Parts: sequence; structure tokens; C-alpha cells
Amino acid sequence: MSKSLRLEFEDQEENKATISITEPKDGLTKADAKEFGDFLVSNSIVRGKKAKLNKFDKAFIVTRTEVELV
Repeated sequence: MSKSLRLEFEDQEENKATISITEPKDGLTKADAKEFGDFLVSNSIVRGKKAKLNKFDKAFIVTRTEVELV
């Protein structure tokens, strides 16, 4: 099973932008994700496809399980 952290943002033109980070640390909290998302926005670390990111919106842990067919 693999995990990723998906962070969703809104840019200055109100378009949605998503960043995925593979293998986030265990025990990650909503507060941790918000702090990191806000850090990315306030320091202009990343940019949306069309405009500068304006605000952090929400975060998800996505898990994926692969089963080999025999």
C-alpha cells in the first residue's frame, strides 16, 4: 500500500491547484498540513498553472493498494 498527501489550493483567479507528496510521515495532522500549505502560499514556493496560489484549501491522505493478478 502506498500513501500520498494531497494538498488543494486556490490561485488568485479562483482556479483549483493540487500538489501531491508521496510517502508523508505517519501521524500527520490537519494542523500540520494546514501549516505546511500556508507556508507554501505565503512564501510563494509553488505556483498554480495560471496564477500565483492565493490560499490553502484542504488536505487529504490518499492510500492505494495494489493486488497482483495471478
